[in-house]
Amino acid sequence: MEDQPTLVGLTSRKLRDYLPETLEEAEELAASIERAVQQETGHGVRDLCVFVDDEAVVLKGRCDSYYCKQLAQHVAMCLSPGERLINGIEVL
Repeated sequence: MEDQPTLVGLTSRKLRDYLPETLEEAEELAASIERAVQQETGHGVRDLCVFVDDEAVVLKGRCDSYYCKQLAQHVAMCLSPGERLINGIEVL
């Protein structure tokens, strides 16, 4: 059976090659993404939570503009290349 393509155009086997191997590495990546997003958006994302698992990097929180949401996504993508990113930040 062949691996199915993911949203970022990588096979799921290749995607796993980019993901952190341990829980500690996943937590460190999540913390670094969270710090960078808050710094770059001027703390514009309220209740920001970043989750990293074996499938994707997930952003959750709230902000006031689509620009802030897009900026948060861009920062997260730069820090997690090759990983699937789910931007669950709500614009209020």
